[in-house]
Amino acid sequence: MIARTILNVDDYAPGRYARTKVLTQAGFEVKEAGTGREALRLAMEWHPQLVVLDVNLPDINGLEVCQRLKENPLTSAIVVLHLTASKVLPDDMVRGLNSGADSYLSEPVEPGVLVATIRALLRARQAEEALRRSNDELQHFAYMVSHELNEPLRMITAYTQLLARKYAGHIDATADEYIEHTLKNANRLHGFVQDVLNFSRATAPERNFGNVSLESVLATALYELQLPVAESGAVITNDPMPAVFGNEMRLVRVFANLIGNAIKYRGAEAPRIHIGVEEHDDFWLFSFRDNGIGIERQYWDTIFQVFKRLHGKDVPGSGIGLALCKRVIENHGGTIWLESELGQGSTFFFTIPAGR
Repeated sequence: MIARTILNVDDYAPGRYARTKVLTQAGFEVKEAGTGREALRLAMEWHPQLVVLDVNLPDINGLEVCQRLKENPLTSAIVVLHLTASKVLPDDMVRGLNSGADSYLSEPVEPGVLVATIRALLRARQAEEALRRSNDELQHFAYMVSHELNEPLRMITAYTQLLARKYAGHIDATADEYIEHTLKNANRLHGFVQDVLNFSRATAPERNFGNVSLESVLATALYELQLPVAESGAVITNDPMPAVFGNEMRLVRVFANLIGNAIKYRGAEAPRIHIGVEEHDDFWLFSFRDNGIGIERQYWDTIFQVFKRLHGKDVPGSGIGLALCKRVIENHGGTIWLESELGQGSTFFFTIPAGR
């Protein structure tokens, strides 16, 4: 069994000793620190699972110690439990939690409550890490499956195209029909595999952010959509696009999916799409407005779920695009939603925080 390790930080030696005794009796391995600097040093050397951190320390305030632990990639995963006898007002608790702490207790605290709180925090962190590992494995699995399927699908498509060119009209109408169906479904499956791969790549938590010109993002998305734009006669206009802090290629996927859907689900008229943007105090609000067929109110939430499609096989697609958009925008710290009227078009909105 892996030892559960705790760093007990308190400048009051009798209280620190008593807490260490309680935690040791509960089965934890405990080290002590009496100052903030000592706590930071031990955290780097020992990597405890949890730090019980007094807010009032003689050298560095406990709130700053917590903030430093959370900002350092080597110690950011350590659970921090603030413990204080003096700062017990709600505002003090808010400041403690905003400094990065995972929980906050006011002394005096019953030993049983302290131990139960620590165990609950460690269970939550264990579940979080298990979920992260599961997500990593799922993304790897999706990538491997997509990669392994792509090559045989390319071969099936290539040989079916050869059959169509060489034997179309030379056997009989039934053979021509079989070849056509085979090619159509191979292309459909290839598109689905590519969508799954894009979803796997684009929805992983992203830390590699930078300054991104959305003018460039829009230009790249429109370049990808040259053929459907030309075939549909779509007219696409936009407000001046700002620069944001994010991941360029993932935002390209959002723009390309929203514009592509507006073209795909068009009405009798040629698609007219306007991409608007408004600046608010702490976020940018984007809108993708179209004159398409619209979406009934009852489906406004479900269409953002994976594989949820409203038109079955009548319209090509995998049902992944809007789910991908939702994950990407949420990973950027924003939200996405829509407003629509059946037969009158739809507007998809999303936000991205301003600044870093």
